[in-house]
Amino acid sequence: MDGVLNINKPAGMTSHDVVQLARRLLREKRIGHTGTLDPLATGVLVLCIGKATRIAQYLEAGEKEYRAIMRLGVITDTLDAEGRVLETRTYVAPDRGSLLRVMQQFTGSIMQSPPAFSAVKIGGVPSYKLARQGRAKPNKPRPTTIYSIDLTAYEDPLVSLTVRCAKGAYIRSLCADIGDALYTGAHLAGLQRTRSGSFGIETAVTLETLAGMAESGIVAAAVTSIDDALAELPLIELSTAEAGKVIHGNTVEYPAADRGPDTRRGLVRIHDSMGRLLGLARHDGITIRPELVFS
Repeated sequence: MDGVLNINKPAGMTSHDVVQLARRLLREKRIGHTGTLDPLATGVLVLCIGKATRIAQYLEAGEKEYRAIMRLGVITDTLDAEGRVLETRTYVAPDRGSLLRVMQQFTGSIMQSPPAFSAVKIGGVPSYKLARQGRAKPNKPRPTTIYSIDLTAYEDPLVSLTVRCAKGAYIRSLCADIGDALYTGAHLAGLQRTRSGSFGIETAVTLETLAGMAESGIVAAAVTSIDDALAELPLIELSTAEAGKVIHGNTVEYPAADRGPDTRRGLVRIHDSMGRLLGLARHDGITIRPELVFS
């Protein structure tokens, strides 16, 4: 089986747990996910199956959307509700206007430090392993992008947010940073990923549903084809001769009929004349260079 499966991950399971269960249910070893969700978090976890594991990096790069609940006044070592409480602060509850002003400071291109309890590797060792041993050091800030933060509800000490962000953003760190800026301290109390790239929570399949579909032999109905999973990328159709060259890794000319001043450079899907997906390629408006080719 080759394709992409949109899972609604329950709380309490790691992303690896979900992958392992999917491997057993689908009897397929080649399954991987496109972006870790912490055990506390629920929601969209995109799994790549079979040949689709080759496109995981492209799907992982997509925009993410989250619904988060931030708790003011309490700081934990993991920056979320599952951690050890380090400090409980007495504070004057900020008004809604103050919240909005501070949130705005963390939108756009920002520098963000990954949590000590994260999978970021330090000297080849995951940071969370060092943290559990009491040997964690502050992770170096790295660039990321927060496209928007919307305040959806506020009843002190709980703040509900909707966050749109790029790959690599940590909502735990975002909540902690907002808490620091408010002088209240804060941690992430709840998190649901509602979108990853083109995959939304409304089409995500629960593990219970997946188990039932596997037992009935109808899992394919929940699997998105590789081509459809990449549908947000522009499409270029090649002739039989051009397709033959691309399959062997050769560069071909960008179709003259598709050239124009508004041609978007970058990554594209490539089809043969029969409409079959050949793979992915990079183009500069003049030539097409294959980057990933399916046999």
